[in-house]
Parts: sequence; C-alpha cells; structure tokens
Amino acid sequence: MAAPRKPLTFDVDRSPRTIAETKGEKGQRQQVGARVTAGTYRQLKARAALQGVRVQTLVEQAIAEFLANHPD
Repeated sequence: MAAPRKPLTFDVDRSPRTIAETKGEKGQRQQVGARVTAGTYRQLKARAALQGVRVQTLVEQAIAEFLANHPD
C-alpha cells in the first residue's frame, strides 16, 4: 500500500523566476493553453469583434479580473 501523498501547494512569492523576470524585463508574455468548447470560443470571438479587440485582450482581462477578485 502506497503512503498517502501530501497535497500540492504553490507559493507565488517563492516560485522560481523566469529569465525575463530575473532580467527585469517588463511586458514579456508567456503562452498558455486552454481548451474550451466550440460554442464558448464562438461567443468569445464574437464579443471581441463587437468590442473591437482581440480574443487575447479579453482573455488577459478575464485573467486579471479573476486574480484581482480571488487573492488567495
């Protein structure tokens, strides 16, 4: 019988820095991936078009809003 595993934790303040962060470069982007349903993507793309922005802009705004509203 295997020993129980400890839950994973992540401390942002103690996480390894990226090369860009180490060099103090601002505005560097990191690519992320996510799978969403075709319907969700169509809605996202339509909303972006109506607002005259790119899908990337809406995704960045959504992530920023989520992080601001969920500090823990």
